[in-house]
Amino acid sequence: MSAAGTALRLRLDPSTFEIVRHRLWYINDEGALTIARLSGSPVATEVFDMNAGLMTAAGDLVYIDNFICAQATTLAPLVKHLLEEYADNPGFGPDDIFLCNDPYVSVCHQNCVAVAGPIFDGDELVAWAGASLHAIDVGGPTAGQVQVGAADIHGEQPLIGPVKVYEGGRFRKDVEHTYLNNSRLPDILGLDLRAKVAAVQVIRRRLLGAFEEFGRDTVMAGMDDVIDYTEARLRARLAELPDGTWRHRGYIEFGDDVYECRVTLVKEGGTLRFDFTDSAGQAPAVINCAYPGLVGGVLASVMVYLCWDMPWSPAGVLRTIEIESRPGTVVHAEFPAGVSKSTTTSIWEVRNLASIVIAKMLAASERHRDRAMAGWQGVKALEELFGYEPGGERFGGPLLDGMAGGGGAMPGRDGIDTGGHTSSLRATIANVESYELRYPILYLYRRQTPDSGGPGTFRGGAGVSLMYTVHGVDEIPTKILHTFGVEQPESPGLCGGYPSNTNQFAIVRDSDLNERLAAGHVPQRLEDLSGTLELHGAYAVTSMGAADVYRAVSMGGGGYGDPLDRDPARVAQDVERLLVTPEWAARVWGVVLTEAGVVDRSATETYRAHLREERRQAALSPTPDGSRTRAWEPHEERVRLSEVLFYDRSSEQVVYRCRCGHVLGQANLPYKRLAARARFPVQRIGPEVNPHNVGDGRFELREFYCPGCFTLLEVEIARPTDPILDDARLSLMP
Repeated sequence: MSAAGTALRLRLDPSTFEIVRHRLWYINDEGALTIARLSGSPVATEVFDMNAGLMTAAGDLVYIDNFICAQATTLAPLVKHLLEEYADNPGFGPDDIFLCNDPYVSVCHQNCVAVAGPIFDGDELVAWAGASLHAIDVGGPTAGQVQVGAADIHGEQPLIGPVKVYEGGRFRKDVEHTYLNNSRLPDILGLDLRAKVAAVQVIRRRLLGAFEEFGRDTVMAGMDDVIDYTEARLRARLAELPDGTWRHRGYIEFGDDVYECRVTLVKEGGTLRFDFTDSAGQAPAVINCAYPGLVGGVLASVMVYLCWDMPWSPAGVLRTIEIESRPGTVVHAEFPAGVSKSTTTSIWEVRNLASIVIAKMLAASERHRDRAMAGWQGVKALEELFGYEPGGERFGGPLLDGMAGGGGAMPGRDGIDTGGHTSSLRATIANVESYELRYPILYLYRRQTPDSGGPGTFRGGAGVSLMYTVHGVDEIPTKILHTFGVEQPESPGLCGGYPSNTNQFAIVRDSDLNERLAAGHVPQRLEDLSGTLELHGAYAVTSMGAADVYRAVSMGGGGYGDPLDRDPARVAQDVERLLVTPEWAARVWGVVLTEAGVVDRSATETYRAHLREERRQAALSPTPDGSRTRAWEPHEERVRLSEVLFYDRSSEQVVYRCRCGHVLGQANLPYKRLAARARFPVQRIGPEVNPHNVGDGRFELREFYCPGCFTLLEVEIARPTDPILDDARLSLMP
C-alpha cells in the first residue's frame, strides 16, 4: 500500500515520500551488501550472517535490511548508549566510528561485533549508520562461538567497547591491534572490521548525496515519515486481527538441565503485548540472552509475520508492541551471566515463541488466515572446525549447512523445503565445494532429509542433512557441536500439524570408509559403515580423525492441520520426490501406496479410518455421547479460533464447536480441557525425531482431538509433569 492509501498525514506528499523512502531503503541495502563484498569471511560472503541499519540522530532505526534481523535491531541501543554516555567524553565527529561487542550494551553476543558512526551535515548531527557481522573468532578460552565450560561471562570471549576504533578518517592502531590480537584468526577479523567500517561510510556518503539531490529537510522528513508510516500501517493491520490471548512454550536443553521459555501474547486493538516473565531463570553462561537480544528476537517475528508489505522500520514497529520480561531469566539475563551462544539458543527460542503465537492469532482471522505459518526451523544444527593445514596455516570457522532449515506450512501450501529460517530472508548456505576448499573435509552427501518436515494437511518444509569425512590432514583437532532441540522438536506445528524432526549429531569412529571408496562405493548412511558409533547431545567439544565419518541432521518446518486431511496425491508426490518414505506415508498420513507409488484409494480410506479409531482408543477422556454432534446451520454465528475449531455464538452461552458440529463445551474453559487427548513418545512424529532417544524420554507428545470426529485439533511438546497449556482464547464481546 502506498502512502496515498493511508489516512496518515505525512510530512511529504505521497509521490515524494515513495521516492525518498525507496532511496533510503536502497542506501541501507547498499551498505549491508558492502560487508559481503569486502569481508573475507564465509560468514559474510557465503551465508550473509550480517546486517546494517540507518538511524535518526536520536538512534531510532529507520531501516534495516532483510539479512539477520537481530544483527541490525541491536544497533539502536548501541547508538543510544553512545549518545547518553559518550557525547562529551570521548565525543564523536563526522569521521568517527565506534566498535562494540558487549551484549549488555547492545549486541546479541560477543561474536556479533557491531560498529556505528554518526552522520553530520556540516556541524549538525543528522543521522547514524551501523553495521554488524558475526565474527568467526574474537578470542576466549574455546575457539569460535561457544564457550562450553564458562561459569559466567568472564569465562567467555573478551568484552570490547564501545570504543572509538576509527577516528578522523583513519583507524586507531592501538585499538585495532588490541582487538585483533585476541583472535586466533586476526587476518579475517581485520577484514571483517574494514568491511563494516566501509558499510558505515557508504551509508554516510549516500545519505549526504541524497541531501544534495532532494534537499536535507526533505530527506530527514522522509526518515521520520517512514517510521510514522510503518507504525500506522502495522496498527491498521492489527485492527483487522482478532483480540485475544495466545501462549506457547519451548525448551532449551543444556547439559543435564532443561530451560523452559514461555510467552503470552495479548492483542488489544492496535497493540501487541509479549510477556516472557514466566521463563526459566538464567543459566550461568552460554545460552542466555541480554535484553537487546530479547527485543531483537521479538522484532524479527513481528516483521516477518505481520510486515510482509511494509517497510522494515524497527522504530515504527516498536511503537506497536510492548515486551514484558523478568531480569535474571534465560531470555533476559543479568550481568555477569554468559551469552556466548545466545543467537542460536535464547534469541532463536524467543523468535520461535513470538512467531508461533502470532501464527495462532493469524489462524483465528478470517481475513488474514492465509498468512498463518507453522514454525520454521526451530534451530539449526551447528558446528565449528579449527585446526592446521598440512603447510602449518591455521584454518577455522563455522559450517552453516544447518541454516537450510524447512519452512513452516500454511493453510494452503506446504512449507519451503530447505527454505532457511525467519531470522533472515536472504540467508544462504555455501556450496559444498566452497567448504571443501576452505577446510580439510570431503562431503559424502548434503541433501534434503526424508521425513523431516512436520506432517500435516500441509507438510512442513524438509530440513537438511549431511555426511563428511576428514580429507587432506590426519586430524581436525577441534570440532565443536552445538544446538538444542535434540531431544524434542522446536519447529512447532499449527492447528493440529506436527512439529518437525530433531537436530542430530553422530560420528562413526575408525570406519572402513576409505576401503569402500577405493572399491567405488560412496556410503550414504552411517549404518553402512563399520566402526564405533558415537552419539552426541546438544553440545560437544570433540575432534575427528582421518577414518572418522560425521553426520548431522538439522530441523525442518512444522506442519499445518491434521495429517489425515492431506490430499493423498500430495503424499504420493512427496514419496516420489524422496521427501517422505512409504512407511511413514502410511503411519502418519494414512496413505497406502502401491509398489508403483500410486495411491490405493480404498486401502487409504480404510487405513485412515483405522488411525482415527486408534486415536479414539488412545484418548484419555471418555468419548462423549454422540447426541452433542449436529450439523452447523447457516444462521448460526461461528467465530474462528483455529483451523477446525470455532466459537458458537448462536445462543446466550458461547461454546466451542468443531467443524463437524460437535460441541466440546463452554467457552469459559480452555478448549484442551474439553478435548479428547492422548500422550505418546515424541518418536511418534517420525523416524528422524530423536531416533536414539537422547535424554531418555524427558519429553512427550500430546495430542488433542475433537471428541466427535477425532480430528486432531492441536499438539503439544511438553515434559510429562508440565500442565496442559491454555494456548488460545479470543476476547469475545457480548
